[in-house]
Amino acid sequence: MKTKPKTTNLIVQTLCMVLLSQFIFYYSGFSQEKVLVNSLNELEVAVQKFQKGTEIFLADGMYRGEVVLESNIGSENDPIIIRAQNQGKVVIGSPITLKGNHIALIGCKFQEQGTITIQGKNCRLSRCTFSDSKAAKWVRVLPGSSNIEINHNLYENKTINLTAKSCQLMQIIVLNQDERHHIHHNLFRDIPQGNGNGYETIQLITRSNPFDPPPGDCNTVIEHNLFVRCNGEAEVISVKSNGNLLRGNTFRACRGSLVFRHGDNNVATRNSFFGDGEPGSGGVRLQGTDQVVANNYFYGLGQFGIGMMDGTPDDLYIRVERGQILFNTLVNCNKTMVVGLNHSKHPNGTTPKECLIAGNIFYTGKQQPVFEFIQNDQPENWTWTDNIVYRGKAQLNMDGIREINPH
Repeated sequence: MKTKPKTTNLIVQTLCMVLLSQFIFYYSGFSQEKVLVNSLNELEVAVQKFQKGTEIFLADGMYRGEVVLESNIGSENDPIIIRAQNQGKVVIGSPITLKGNHIALIGCKFQEQGTITIQGKNCRLSRCTFSDSKAAKWVRVLPGSSNIEINHNLYENKTINLTAKSCQLMQIIVLNQDERHHIHHNLFRDIPQGNGNGYETIQLITRSNPFDPPPGDCNTVIEHNLFVRCNGEAEVISVKSNGNLLRGNTFRACRGSLVFRHGDNNVATRNSFFGDGEPGSGGVRLQGTDQVVANNYFYGLGQFGIGMMDGTPDDLYIRVERGQILFNTLVNCNKTMVVGLNHSKHPNGTTPKECLIAGNIFYTGKQQPVFEFIQNDQPENWTWTDNIVYRGKAQLNMDGIREINPH
């Protein structure tokens, strides 16, 4: 009988060792322990009891009873993961709080009084559904938190807006200290109009809400979200913070606008706004210093595409300074660009100054003024370059505006 060469055995042993090492490496990132719980009290104990990397499954059913899920033992590679055993079949009917570091909640449904508050670092809320919860605020992120990720969730039918006062759907409170929150790939739809102010779909706000927040950037990113019929109030997204990026979001038939309300150094880029017949639909409204509105698309909006605020003596509205309106396309909006929007108490405030308007296409379907200057505000020290106006009245005779067909 022939024996196998030693070299063949050596090759087989080596391959086995390589495969084993890859197996160990691949599974080392998985949870060390899996736990099944049947109540929020059991969940609260499990979060405190088990070690980092634990994956806690919620059995199907209704969960009630206000709890604080607190843990600081998770790590970037081994978070504490709380997951519905079957996505959408775990219903949370009361307030819960995620408090600590590296905690994730995945796949649950919030109804009745279901709401979530997050306070910590590197926490995540993912693939959850909020449907007609009767809680006022559905999601809150408290100041001092950082790297909170909120993604792939559904928020719909917030009928509590009809009765509760000042109840933002999502409120993120920051200190403008490099929080780096990330809100992305969520669907917000069918949010009824509230009774007055304070019904934003998303409010990103500096703690204590100073009219002009002190220096410091938040660096939060709100991107690739879809807003459909979000009609809570005039501000679908209200940014009252510094240094944030709003990118690639889509707004359809929303009775409101994306608003840079308080704060500076924010950027809105590659967002799309479609009026879809909603007379209250708007685009971007801004105030403050060094705001950038670039590469956005505005179509058929009932109010305006881009609106700039006057400043007020009490700083409730900070005048627009050094704003940059760049490479946007505005098509068939009721009012294309409005300068000098103002508060009723201050009908003639300080006009926007030192702004750059460059590379935009202003397209209207009828002969109407493209630029509206409220109270005959005249822009102070503005630069216009390479803008195109078509089928509208430019009103301004300058080299930076050409009345030609953009095609």
